[in-house]
This record gives sequence, structure tokens and C-alpha cells, in this order.
Amino acid sequence: MVTTMSTMPALLKKDNKTEIIKHCSSLNDVDVLRQTIYHLGLQVVHGEVIADLAVSTFYEIIKSNEQITSILSDVITILDIESQVLGQIDSNKRENFIEFLKLANNNIVSDWLLKERLDYSTLADAKVINNEKAASTKFIKLKTKLYYKQQKFNLFREESEGYSKLFTELCQDGQFDPDYMLNTIKSLIGCFNLDPNRVLDIILECFEARLYLRDSFLKLIKNFSNNPVTLNQILAFKFSFYNDNDNGIEDPSALYDVVALLLHNNLIHIESLYPYLSPSDSKICEIYQNDINEAKNFPKKISAILSVEGAKHEDINIFEEVRSQHINGNQKLGFILALLKLGDWPNAQRLMQMLPEYFAISYPDIGDALSQLIHYLIGPLYKRMSTLPSVLSTRIHLPDGNYSFEPIENMNEFRTKIMPMILTFGPYLYRDPMLMTKLLRIIRSALQANFNDFRYEIINLLNVTILPSFSLIESNSALGEELWSLMRLFPYNERFLLYNIWKVEPTNPLLIKMKCFTMRRIKYIMKRISKDKDSIKQSGRSIGKLSHSNPTFLFEYMLGQIQSYDNLIGPVVDSLKYLSSVSYDVLLFCVIEALSNPSREHSKHEGTSISPWLLSLANFCGSAIKKYQIELPGLLQFVANQLKLGKCLDLLILKEIVQKMTGIETSEEMTNEQIEALSGGELLRTEGGSFNQIRNIKKSTLRLKEALLENNLAMPLCILMAQQRNCIVFQSENTHLKLIGKLYDQCQETLVQYGNFLSNSLTIDDYKRRLPSLKELLLEYHLSPDVTFFLMRPMISHDITSVFEELVAQRTGEKSKQVLFECFNQASEMVLNPMVESIKPALSSQVSIDLNARFFISFWTLTMYDLQVPEKSYLRERNKINQQIQILEDSKDMVISKKRKEKDRLISIITKLTNEAQQQNEHVTKVMHRLENEKKHWFESNVNKIDVTTNFLQHCLIPRCKFTALDALYCARFVHFLHCLKTPNFSTLICLDRIFGDISNTMSSCTENEANHYGRFLCAILVIVMRWHKDIKVFEVECAKYPGFVTKFCEKDPVHIDYESYRHVCHKWHYRLTKAFILCLDSGDYIQIRNSLIVLTKLLPHFPVMISFAQAIERRLEKIRTEEKEKRPDLFVLATGYSGQLKSRKGTFIPESEFHEKESKKMQSSNSSSFHQQQQAQQQKDSDGSQNQSQAKSEMTTIEIKKESYRGDDAQKLSSSNSSKSSKSSSSKTSSSRIVEPETTMESSSKKYKSESMTRIKKSEEKTSSLSISSHSANSKDQSTVASIKIESRASSASSSPKRGDYRINKDDIDSSINNDYRKRKLESTRGSTERDLTINDKRFKESEMAHPASSLSQPTRSASHEKKSSLRKRQTKDSTPSSTIQEAPDMMKQVRKTKDDSSGSSRKVKIFFCD
Repeated sequence: MVTTMSTMPALLKKDNKTEIIKHCSSLNDVDVLRQTIYHLGLQVVHGEVIADLAVSTFYEIIKSNEQITSILSDVITILDIESQVLGQIDSNKRENFIEFLKLANNNIVSDWLLKERLDYSTLADAKVINNEKAASTKFIKLKTKLYYKQQKFNLFREESEGYSKLFTELCQDGQFDPDYMLNTIKSLIGCFNLDPNRVLDIILECFEARLYLRDSFLKLIKNFSNNPVTLNQILAFKFSFYNDNDNGIEDPSALYDVVALLLHNNLIHIESLYPYLSPSDSKICEIYQNDINEAKNFPKKISAILSVEGAKHEDINIFEEVRSQHINGNQKLGFILALLKLGDWPNAQRLMQMLPEYFAISYPDIGDALSQLIHYLIGPLYKRMSTLPSVLSTRIHLPDGNYSFEPIENMNEFRTKIMPMILTFGPYLYRDPMLMTKLLRIIRSALQANFNDFRYEIINLLNVTILPSFSLIESNSALGEELWSLMRLFPYNERFLLYNIWKVEPTNPLLIKMKCFTMRRIKYIMKRISKDKDSIKQSGRSIGKLSHSNPTFLFEYMLGQIQSYDNLIGPVVDSLKYLSSVSYDVLLFCVIEALSNPSREHSKHEGTSISPWLLSLANFCGSAIKKYQIELPGLLQFVANQLKLGKCLDLLILKEIVQKMTGIETSEEMTNEQIEALSGGELLRTEGGSFNQIRNIKKSTLRLKEALLENNLAMPLCILMAQQRNCIVFQSENTHLKLIGKLYDQCQETLVQYGNFLSNSLTIDDYKRRLPSLKELLLEYHLSPDVTFFLMRPMISHDITSVFEELVAQRTGEKSKQVLFECFNQASEMVLNPMVESIKPALSSQVSIDLNARFFISFWTLTMYDLQVPEKSYLRERNKINQQIQILEDSKDMVISKKRKEKDRLISIITKLTNEAQQQNEHVTKVMHRLENEKKHWFESNVNKIDVTTNFLQHCLIPRCKFTALDALYCARFVHFLHCLKTPNFSTLICLDRIFGDISNTMSSCTENEANHYGRFLCAILVIVMRWHKDIKVFEVECAKYPGFVTKFCEKDPVHIDYESYRHVCHKWHYRLTKAFILCLDSGDYIQIRNSLIVLTKLLPHFPVMISFAQAIERRLEKIRTEEKEKRPDLFVLATGYSGQLKSRKGTFIPESEFHEKESKKMQSSNSSSFHQQQQAQQQKDSDGSQNQSQAKSEMTTIEIKKESYRGDDAQKLSSSNSSKSSKSSSSKTSSSRIVEPETTMESSSKKYKSESMTRIKKSEEKTSSLSISSHSANSKDQSTVASIKIESRASSASSSPKRGDYRINKDDIDSSINNDYRKRKLESTRGSTERDLTINDKRFKESEMAHPASSLSQPTRSASHEKKSSLRKRQTKDSTPSSTIQEAPDMMKQVRKTKDDSSGSSRKVKIFFCD
């Protein structure tokens, strides 16, 4: 024995549990086995081994050898005595034994055996008996009854021989004739004076023993006593006898079978018998409530188990107690079990409904009986509807059943008979996965055949039984796929409704325990998840196992963690690869539920930015959907519904989905090289226009496209985004302006991204079929032109190409360039002419007069791809690929075959890029030829050029330049293209002057992204302007003789601006930009400061270029950095970044004398006195101006650099210094004014500055070739070279009819009688749409100038004659609206009284005249 014991480990542990079990199972010596069990039990008493581990070990040992139960009971008896002795020394040892005894009761040793061996005090402590005193009293009574009580019988003087003969007759072998037996029994009753009730009782006893003769006995009983009352009373007496705890006899199972047969044959009534069955309903309800309370306390039990060192979650088995559950004398459950075995479902259902919900079915015996019944009933139906391949379906065996009825044959019987049975299971169907599989396949086939007939019944079935049962099945992924094959037949909204009910807090005890265990497990996993590959793999498998059965609250917790800790997104997404299809669908439901949670704020508490949890959730959503096969319709419809409700924050989800699944990025911070690449072909855009290399997006892109098309969401989403973009400002009353701008930008970015995805992914047929017409988009959906044509361009381009190819194919044999040009022009006409007609109702009457509809269509339908070929981008990408080829050839690690394959791929890309560049070049040539033919129809000669330019900016340039970065460059390129094309009646100077007018209003109304785009547009325009400014040769070639640079519009001999005058105009534009930026930087408004800094950053390569302007801006930057460092850190960062870049370019700044020709001192000295007098007169008239001058005098460290300046409301004026003709019109007026440009810090005093500035002014007035905006008359020959920057409209004086050669009438003298009707129409059409932009801009600018006199214009001089002319003009134009530097109508061109923001001065005067 010593040798045998030495082979067993000294102490029972989890690690050696299996070894000890094998050791004990292999022992044949009873004494050694008893000694081994005793040592194990003693370890439990001493606390060396936990009771749970010991009980589970003994349970496994008993499975191998049932004789161990008796040995174990002996050992427990000995341990009881020893623990009582040891308990006097250490009470913990006695408590350890009692805990072990509690767990051993009815698990490894039956309670009756314990009651037989142990004393009552021990049994009471271990809760084996409820009351020690009552048990002792019962034992005494039982002994008294057995040994001392006298047996009494035959009280009715019955003869025992009669009962003997009765037993002999009823228990004879084989079948018997019920009629014969009845006669025999009657004769025995009469002969031996037997009690009929006792006879009936004996018949029932014999029936219990011979159930196989059920038919004979049932007929006998029916003929013997057809009184249900008598039978009920006898059966009630029987059940009462077995219910008596004193006799200790268990209910025979045959009794339940007999009662079930009697009830099935309507020989008894359940209502009469049910009250005599035990336990009572109140006791059953108490048991049920105790189970619920125990389940709610299950977390404490788990914590206690896991608190033991070495304990793991795998040691917890929530099904162990349920599996060991037995009926144990519950007569009601035994009755139900017998009925189910018999197949009497209606009566069994009636009994189950009298008990608490799922109480009866929670017992394994009853659940198994019902499962067998369903298996039998659905056998043939399943074989026919399993949808398995014929090879497998032939192997299906029909289950046997001892039932008296046939299986069902069709779905109607399935609905009426089987579905109630399945609903009775509740969550306990988990015990039979095979039955669940069969049911899922049958239901799926029925739904596919006739969806609407079984739809709601199956939804109820899923809700009540299948999904709750699925929560209790341990990691069955195959069954999960079967469930998904059924669930996917339902629309997403019905699936999500089922998931929502599935996620509700459970009320069933077993489900409560399962949820508690799962939550404990997932918390454990989430605490240990990391980016390590091995950790992700292990965590992913654990998450997959848990999600197979309980995905709802599992994903709810995981998403909560992701929203709090965004660094979990990557590891969690990688660990989801083991999920089932149902789990992925539930994950999407949980995401939507988290997004629509009303308790979570979508913006931060200060309301200026989007909440981090929403950003994290969007990022996770995009990554997960890209990587895994997740159904998309539900999420896409959610975004659409949110847009309908006016909520655009959830567009983050769509943005991330499109970006991750298609590779289309929305980054606004693109480099110039990337934007240039976007103007090329599709391959160039892919290779050079994205930040990251796009891989593995083909399948995901196809998935997204199919989801959109199948659910008809492709175009509705696009239109909803466009409509929401226009409504954001008006629907966000209490939202911070900063957040409104972000929402607008987000909506715009997502719209562009989504639109690009549709145009790239959808076939042109799908695109055209789903996109409404141009007229519908503009008039019915109320979309703006920028969005409308953004959506229409892919279709227009394809239509033109298709028609062009058809026309070329018709003209066989003629492939010359001229033929191609003609075909392309004809194709464009065929496609665009209907659009021209459809766009006219959308344009206002005045806009349609000033702006040609064909020109409008041409502008909005063209792209950068149509205007230029990005040769540098093509060359750059080819060079990159050549470098990759060189690196590939130098690589020695790569396999030769793989290297050759990669090299061939790169070479093919180079070839494709070359061919693509050639195709684009041919396309651009055809477009240019088409536009060359169209240009003569774009601008009418009899329409005011100011109005045309204003409408062009308002309805074309400004909206599109702010749409995207590529559109910003397109607008600049289009303006340059109009100039290079020598477009008739288009003035490049007027257009540029309007663009560089007061940009503060446009800039202040931009969002952050729009400011970036607007800055790119201005920068691209400045590139063109400064290239002409830099080199006179370039100017002479590209500008000198072009119609866009005409200053005197005469048919015979138009006058063009000269180079030096153009340089002065450039100086004016730079000054206007500086003035606008200073106005915004000094405003204190967050949006104005931010946008001005953004635009300044974009303009940095070309503005500022003059020292004085740069210093003025730099001072404002320092002020912003000082004031906003703590208050608004984001502005501080922007200002600091731009300030650093500005300082790095300090060496490139030039003085103004190098930028344009400075005025001579002589002219300044000759006119210093007159200028001084004019200043004094103006000081008396304008108090505000005097205050500004007094402030200027007080600034000892500053100097106002006075140069040529230009009236803010005369932004359309341009000049030409080479004009030798003097003005013959007596009505032409000129006025002199000057500008005070931004301050520059110098050490000169204000007196010195004043004398020098007056000297310069005198000299500038004497020099007639200088550039200025002037209103003085030019009647003398000395002023023949003077040309003021006034664009004079065609008008004649009402007092005299002009001659043909004298039709150069100044704009200030337009005859009201000729142009009155035109002005009224213009006012009516523009007052509503432009009054806000124009008037607010002027007023705000003037107020800002009053608030900032240091950067304002100095007080202008004013002559008496000018005052009279001004007052006259006021009377003539009292209905006119204020002027603007961006948009201006002809009636806004009247000269008004100058204020300090209107002052401008220069000595060079240029006029632009219109002549016939």
C-alpha cells in the first residue's frame, strides 16, 4: 500500500486533477482506494484543497466506478467524527467539512445515504435536512410504526381469497379479453364481497405493472367504471400517499404513465386531479423566485471562485447545476413528462401553462421528451425541406417514436402543431442543437418559398426561442451560419428589432448567469488586448467564442471601450476576424445604437468641436466594414435618415466608410503636386493624387456600390447631403459658429468624396438612370449650381464622348483633324444645347441678360482635365516608377520570377501613363477648338462689362473656386484662358480688378476649407498677375495687344494699357489685399482672423512682396500672438506658423520703388501747397477725418506711406499711360485722391513725413504720365497722356445728342433718360441677392476704418467744383445702391461723397473709354 500511495501526488491541485482521477480509477484494491479517498477528504478538511475541486474530482472518479459511492459514504462518516474533534481546536476545519458536505449532497452521494450514515446535527449543518428536531421526531415515529403499531385489515369482512384470484386474473401472461375480464371481475366481487373501489385500485396497480397491455386495460377500466370522479379520487389518494414524507417512498414512474393514458383517453379530468398534486403552486413559485435570486447573486459567486489563486474562467460551469436537475418527486412535472412521452401535447401544454414561465421545460428530462416528440413529428418534412444536397439528404434517418399518431406533412401543420411546442422551449432549446438546426432549415425553406405567409410567426419564433437559446449554446459557429442564412432573409430593420429585444436585460435565471459570466469574461479580455500579433490572435479567438452566442451586450461593452480609448481601435478591429456573420450584423446594430444614443452629446461641452467618442466610433466603423463582410444597408439608411432630420454629424460615418472602402480621401491639405495630378487622367489621379497607396479596395468598393444600388440610396444620399449643406447655417441656431463651419466643411468634403466614388464606381447607365435631370436638380431639389454640375459632369463628359465616337464612325474614311474637330463640336452642341435651354428658367432674368447661358454651361461643365495637360505630373510619376524599376533591379533578395512580374507591371504603368497623357492632349486640343468657335457668342457688345464681370464672379467664379481645391485652380486657369483666347468683349483688367477688390467680405464668409480653396484661387491668380508684372517681354507678348487689356473700347483703334501703368495697377491690387487682411486681422472676430491667416498662408509665395505691406501685416500678427495665446490657442498657432514663414521670406521683399515707378520730387513740390489747402478744407468738413489725422500726427514712430491709391468703389477703373488722345467730352470728370497705406515703423518724425509726403504729392500732380484714379477733367493738351482708371459705359447726355466720334462719355455722366429702364431692372434683380453682400461689406469696412485709423485712408482733398458735381450726381442717382469691390452694377458707379475709406491718390491717370 505504501508503494501504491507513493505514486499518487501528495496534494490535489488543478494541474494534477486528471492524474489523480486516472490513478483512483485504476485501483482494484478496495483498501487502497478507501485510503486514497480518505487522504483526499482529509486535505479538504484541513483546507489544503477547495471543496469545489474535490467534489468535481470525486464526481469523475465515481463515473468510472460506481462502488466508490459506498466507500465515499464511509469516508464521509469517518471525516465527520474527525472534523468534530478537530473543530474544537480550529473551527475552520469543521466549516471546510460542512462546505464539502453541502456540495457532495445529491452530486456525488445521495441524500438518503447521507441521512442513513450521519447524525442529524451534521445533516442540519449541511442543509441536508431542514429541521434537526423534526427529523429526529420523524425517525422516532417511523420506528414506532415499524415495530409497535398493530396492522388492521379486512374491515369490510372481505375475503383475501377474492383479491388473490383477482390478482391472478389480471396478471396472467399475454393479452386478455377486456369483456371476459370484466365479467370475471364482477363475479369475484359478488362471490367474495370485494370493495369495487379497491378492485379498481388493484386494476390500476396491475396496469402500472403491465403498461404494454394499455389497450386492454384502458378498455377494461372504461367498461368497469366510466365515472371520472371515482378515478380522480383514487388517483388523488395514490398521489397523496406518495406525497407523504413519512413513508419515504418515491413516486413510481409507471403511475404517471397510467394517469397520462387515462387523461389522454378522457377517463379523468386534469382540473379535478391537479389540486392533489404536489408541490403546491405557491411552493413552485417560491422555488422559481429563489432560482432568480441565486442567478442575480451569481457575480459574487464568480468573484469568490476567481479570487482563489490559480482559478480561471474555464473552471466556471453555469450549466452544471441545471444538468443535474431532476424532478425529485415533483408530481406535476412527472405528470407532464409522462404526457410528453405519450405524445399528448395539448394536455402537457395546459399543465405547463399553470406553472411559472419555462419552469417545467427547464428540467432536462421534460426538455428531452419534448425534443424527441418534435424530432418525430418533423422528420419527413425536414428530409424534404432541408435543402441539403441529394447525397446528404438521402442519409437522413427518420427518428423512431412510440406514438399513436403520424408525423406532419406540410407547413400548415408545422404552423399549428410544431410552432407552439417550439415557443414552449423558450431559451432551453439550447440543449438540442440538432433540433435547432433542423428548425432553422425548415423555416428558411418556407420563407424562401412564401415569405409573407410565415413572416411574423417566424419573427416571434426567433424572438422567443431561437435567439435566447442561441445565447446559451457554447461557441457553435456552424449553427451561427445556419441562423444567419435565415436572418438575412429579413430586412435590416426587422433584424435590428430582433437584436434590440435580444439585448434587453434577461429575466430567465440561466440567461442572467450567462450574461454575468460573459461580461466578466469580456472585461478580462479587453484589459489584456494589445497590438501584439500573438495577443490579438489569442484575444480574437476568445472574442469570437463569446460572440458566437452573446454578441449583443458583448459588442455594446467593446464599443463603449473604443469610444473612451481610441488606441483600442486597431487591436479590436484585428481581433474581429473570428466572428460569425450574425455577429458582424449585430456589431453593426450596436454601432447604430451607439450613434443614436440620445444621452451622448455629439459635440463637446463648449460646442465648438465634434466629440471624440463620435470620431473614434466613425474610425472604428470604417475600418471594420472595410476589413470584414458586414451588411451595409442599415448603416447607410441610418445616415440618410439623420440627414432627413437635419443632423449632419453622422456624415462622419459615411466619410470613413467611403474613404476606407474605396480609398478616396478627403484631405484638404493636398500638395500642389497632388492637385496638379488630379487634373490628369484616371491613372495619374490614382498614382499621384492620393496620399497613401491604395490596395485591396476592389472587393470592398464593389460591396459598397451593390449596397447603395440594391437599396436605392446612391443618389438620394448625394442629394440629401447637398441639401443639408445649404441648410446647416439655418438649422443650427444655438450652435457655435466654429462648429457650424466644421459641419459645413464635413458635409462638403463627404459630398465631394461620395460624388467621386459614384462617378468612378457606377456604370454610366446606372449613373444616368438614377441621377435626376439638370432642371429637376436646380428647380425641384433646389441644389446650387456648384453641386448640380459637380454631379452632372461625369454624365456630360461621357455623353459628349459617346456622341463624338458615333459621329466619327459615321464619317468613314475621314479622319483628319478638322473632321475630328467638327465632330467634337457637333457632339458638344447636341449634348449641351438641351442643357442651355433647361438652365434658363433657373437663372434670373437679369443674370440671363448679362451672362450668356451657353457661357454659363461651358464654365460649369468644363474641368481642369479639359483645359490643360499636367505634363510635369506625368513626367514626375514616370520618373518615380523608373526609380522603382532601378531599385527593383538592384535588389538581390527578391525572387527572379517575382522581380520580373513586378517589373512588367511597372513598365505597363509607364506605358499607360504615356498613352493617357497623349489622349488627354488630344482631348484638350478638341476642347480648345470648340471654345475658340464659341467665344464670340459668350459676351455681347451691348451689355455693360461691369455687370457681366460682376455676374461672372457672383454666379461662376466665387462659388466654384470655394468648392474644391481643384476647382479653385480651375477658376484661375479659366480666367487666364479667357484672356489667352482673346475673348471678345471680355476685359481681363476689369475681372482682375473685381477679384482683387475688397476681399474681406468674401473671406469672412468662408469656412475653413473654403478659405483654403479661396486662398489657392487668389494665389493662382497672383501667379499670373505677377508673371506679367515681372517681365516686360512677357507682358508685351501675352498682354499688350490683347482685348482683355484694352482701356479704350473703340472698334477702329482700341487703346491698350502700357507696362508701367499695369505695374501701378498691380501695386493697387496689392494694397487692396493688404487693406483687406489688416481689416480682418484687426476685427477681433475669430472667423475673420482665422480665414485671413489661412488665405495669407496660401498667398505667401506671391504676397506680400513689398516691405511696407509685409511689416504692416507682421505687426498685426504679433498683436494676435500676444492677445490670443491663452484666449484662443488655435489662432495663436496659425499666427505663429504664418509669422515664421513670413520672416523666412524677409530677404525676398522689395521696396515699392522696385515694384513700380516712383514719382519724381519735382511734381510733389509744385503741388504741395494746393494739396495742403485741400487737406485743411477737408478737415473742416469731415470730423472723422480730422480725428484720424490727429492720431496720425501723434504717432512719432510710424509713417504713412502715401502713394497712388484707388477708390474702393471704383474697383473697375484701369488706366493706360500711353494714351495720347485728350478727352473731348465736356462731361468727363476727374478727381484726385490719395491713399494711406499700412504703417511702417521708422525713426522719422511726423513733421518730416508730412513735408516729404506733400512734396511727393505736388510732383505727382505735375507729372501727367503717372497712374491715378482721378475725376479731374482732362481738357488741355498737356493732359493728353492722362488716362484715368475709369471704365466708362455707353451713355449720352440728355441735353445733347453725341456725335459718332465723340461717344466717349464718362461713367459719372451717364444719361438717366437712356439707361433708366436698364438701371431699374438691374436694381430689382440685384437688390435682393447682392444688397447684403455689397452694403454690409462697405459699411463694415467703413466702421473698421473708423476703429482703426492707423490703417485707414488719409483725408482726401476736395475742390468746390468737385463738391457741386458730387451733389449733382447724388441727385441723379438717389436710388442707387452702395458700391462694392466685388460685385457692382452699372447704377452703382455714380460718384458719391468720399469718406476716409474712399480716398485714393496717384499722379498717373488712366481712363478706359468705350467707343463705337
